[in-house]
Amino acid sequence: MLDPITVLAERISGPGLASGANSQYTATAQAIADLPAGTNTALTDVLAQMPGVAVDQNQQIHIRNTEGPQFQYQINGLLVPLDINTNPPLLSMINPRFIKQLDLQVGVLPARYSYATGGVVDMQTKDGCEAQGRDATLFVGQRDTVQPTAEMSGCSGSTGYYVSALYGQSSTAFSSATPGPTPIHDSTQSGQAFGFFSYALDSTTQLSLVLSAASSNNQLPNVPGLAPQYALAGAGSLPSAKIDSSLNFRDALAMFALSGKSAYGWSYTLAYSAHTISENFRPDDAAELIYQGVASTASHTDVDNTVEGDLAFQNGAHGVGTGFYLGEYRVTADDTSLLFPVDPITQLTGETPLSISNNAHAINVVSGLYVNDLWTINDRLRANFGLRRDALTGFTSNHQIDPTMNVAFGVTSNTTVHAGFARYMQVPSFQGISPTAAAAFANTTAAGPGGIATPLTEDDYEWDVGAIHHFSKRLTLSVDNYYERTRHYLDTGQFGVVPIFAPFNYGHGYIWGSEMALNYRGSALSAYVNLTVGTNMQKGVSTGQFNFPADELSYIDNHYIVLDHQPHFGSSAGLVYDHRVYSVSVDAIYGSGLRAGFADEEKLPPVIQFNLGAQRKFTIPGVGELVNRVTVLNVFDRVNLIRPAEGIGIFQSAYGPRLTFYDSLTLRF
Repeated sequence: MLDPITVLAERISGPGLASGANSQYTATAQAIADLPAGTNTALTDVLAQMPGVAVDQNQQIHIRNTEGPQFQYQINGLLVPLDINTNPPLLSMINPRFIKQLDLQVGVLPARYSYATGGVVDMQTKDGCEAQGRDATLFVGQRDTVQPTAEMSGCSGSTGYYVSALYGQSSTAFSSATPGPTPIHDSTQSGQAFGFFSYALDSTTQLSLVLSAASSNNQLPNVPGLAPQYALAGAGSLPSAKIDSSLNFRDALAMFALSGKSAYGWSYTLAYSAHTISENFRPDDAAELIYQGVASTASHTDVDNTVEGDLAFQNGAHGVGTGFYLGEYRVTADDTSLLFPVDPITQLTGETPLSISNNAHAINVVSGLYVNDLWTINDRLRANFGLRRDALTGFTSNHQIDPTMNVAFGVTSNTTVHAGFARYMQVPSFQGISPTAAAAFANTTAAGPGGIATPLTEDDYEWDVGAIHHFSKRLTLSVDNYYERTRHYLDTGQFGVVPIFAPFNYGHGYIWGSEMALNYRGSALSAYVNLTVGTNMQKGVSTGQFNFPADELSYIDNHYIVLDHQPHFGSSAGLVYDHRVYSVSVDAIYGSGLRAGFADEEKLPPVIQFNLGAQRKFTIPGVGELVNRVTVLNVFDRVNLIRPAEGIGIFQSAYGPRLTFYDSLTLRF
């Protein structure tokens, strides 16, 4: 892989350009440790401090107004299999301590990337042969939070290792469904483990292995005082606050790679990844029937096997790269639902539930080939050209040839402008697809209008232009603008009562946005401010029509609507000050409010949250260093409504965290 050209620092790094002349933002391990919650910060919250990133419910994020699954994860430059958890996302299910450096690439991406191109989240792992040590942390606080963690790294000869583990429990499994400080029925128990192992075969060749596992058992939050909607024969009083439904996750990932350089200047990487993921929803049958008319026991699993290879060489002014990707995604959905029959003539609902099984199985194959040329024309001008061919078979099929082009020009030694164009093929999330659901639930309380059950691939055309200016070594400003035309835009939503998101397509639309990032880095004081404005407009529904009420479907087919992925205006800011053994940090996010209601016509109130952290280090002779950190989330205890109970693909309300106090002790030895 070609080395990126970017601006690195000890804090949330300001703007830079990756090797492909697209925008890149960086956070180092120290930057993550400096946030108010330190290394206990969810990686989604780290990303939320970068331009163009918005926070959603359940630690979901959106990058440049794309839906949650539509961006790509990398670990040490290797593509993580596509079909990952999105609610909560992968980043909230892995231990953040393993990060050495986190890069977010956005804009027109090099031809190496496809399938999920809203952005690339590239995570470089810690390596025991670069830094050795051990530490243990205990993180405790309100909402029944207890989270012990440990990490260890070392090196022996040609072998390096880094391992970390975490156990967590709290009463904040998902975003609270009520505005109060403590959610109702929202407990979670989770475990995470991560390992990176490397072995140098010689001075130019290395084997590496990444292992990751996560498990969580989660209650689903309740809303008290709901009125029963259906009569269940033989059921007594069941208050809505006492509903006992749960959603559990399991995730395991292994990535094995061989990489090296030849004496002739070639560099290569060949990697195999195995990934398994499962989502299991266990309903409170009686209560779900009374309040929703459906109680579905759902088990969705995905077993992935992928192979990828990259080859690069330098030929004069040209850095040429080529590679391939091949992924097999075996998806199984086993759903058994209890629901009430509905008379097709009288529309009267029965009181004795039926049991209906609706299962789906498919092998989805994703493949791609690319060639890329990074041409250094002179000291001030470089261009990146690429072409790739992609194909998909399984639940849905398509193939496409996509070009990409980026140009970067150094106007002065301190100012660089860049512009690019690309076409992309985006693939749907394979989990949640249920081709037979509409037919299976006909004449029941889960019935909906007709429609096309399997989603299509998305076809995008994107333009991006921006500039970076360094006022000094400490102060950097960037501005980036993008416009995207979409066809069959992919979205996901929670339709009905099973909290597993289902993909569908809009007809056509466009996305536009602008980002500004200002970053200051001093020896003791660092600060940053990011501003974002943008909108995602779509018209028509091409697949998944049965998920919509008939009147809303008709409206969307005839009008552009604003999607609810990001607020129109957004901002994030932060400051860190170090003084000897003391450190104080504050960060904040602002969003002008997501959309809600019929066809997302309503606008929600703004979301504003300030977080504060303070830390002191102690030296213990003969033992090591002890660090005490106090964290305060939502300092002003603002009630932030992230999602309402009414909206496209929304099941119930979601609120941000209220005022919360945490304390952590870390021993480094």
